[in-house]
Amino acid sequence: MQYNDLKRDLGKAIEVAKSLKKPRINDNILIISDYMSRSAGKILYISLLSSGKKATLLTPTESVEYSLPYYEHFNSVIVFSSNSKDSRSVHAAEVSRLMNLEVNFISPKMEDALEERLEYLNVNRILVDSKTPVIVNSIASLLWIPEDLGDRYERIKREIDDLENSYDWLINKYGSSIEKMKNLNEEFVMFYTPSTEAGAIYCYNIIQNCIFILPIELLSNKIKYRKYLLTSSVDSSDFKDLILMLKMGYLDNEVIEFNTDPITAGLYSMLLISLISNKLI
Repeated sequence: MQYNDLKRDLGKAIEVAKSLKKPRINDNILIISDYMSRSAGKILYISLLSSGKKATLLTPTESVEYSLPYYEHFNSVIVFSSNSKDSRSVHAAEVSRLMNLEVNFISPKMEDALEERLEYLNVNRILVDSKTPVIVNSIASLLWIPEDLGDRYERIKREIDDLENSYDWLINKYGSSIEKMKNLNEEFVMFYTPSTEAGAIYCYNIIQNCIFILPIELLSNKIKYRKYLLTSSVDSSDFKDLILMLKMGYLDNEVIEFNTDPITAGLYSMLLISLISNKLI
C-alpha cells in the first residue's frame, strides 16, 4: 500500500469512527475486549482512569470466569471485538445481561448465529462497517474520552481534530526509526509501557518478524533478539533503569518515545506501526 492510499484509508477510518453512536460511559464500567481489540479497550481504559473514574479492562474469559459472577457493582459494560466469529465476546455479553447490566457491543458484523444472539440479548449494538475495524475501534475509543479531564481534554480534542495529519507528523518526527524497521529482515521483540500497549499489539498482529511483545518490566538479557521499545515520555520517567538496560544491551536496540499525552500515545504508536507495515487493520 502506498502512502497516499494509507492516508486515504486513515481518513475513511476516522469518518467511520466519528459516525458511531457514542455509548453511555458510566463510572465503574467494565471494558471487555478480545485480543485484537485490546488496543481500543486500553485507550478508553487509560482515559477513564486519568479522569478519576473507576474502570476495569478484561478479556471475555476473565470477565465471565473471574469477575461478573462475583462483583455486582459494575454500572455498564462495553465490549470491543474485531472478529466475526468471536463467540467468547458474545458469551461475555450474555453473562453481563444476565447480571442485568447495560451492554454496548462494538464490532463489525458477526456471523449470523452470533448476531441473532446479540439481538435476543437486546444489547446496544454499535456496528463497525469498515475493512479496518481495529483502527476504527481505537479511534472511536479516543473520541469517547471523558470531558472532565480539564485542560487535557481540550488539548487532546485538538489533536483528535488534526488526526488526519498525524502521518505527516510521525514521518517528520520518527522517519529514521520507521525506515530502519521497514528494512529490518530479522526477527525482533517489541517491548511496551502502559500507554503504548495498543501499538505493541498492533505490531504483533501485522508485522511478521515481530515474534512476540512484552511489557518493559520483562526486559531480560536472556532474550537474544533485537529489541524495540514503544513508550511515552510520561511512562519513560518511571522506567529509566530498564530503558538504559535496553539501550546498553545491543547497539541496534531502539527506543521510540512519544512526547504526547499518554491517552493519545496508544493511537500514535498504532499509526506509526501502520506506516512501517504499510497496512491498516
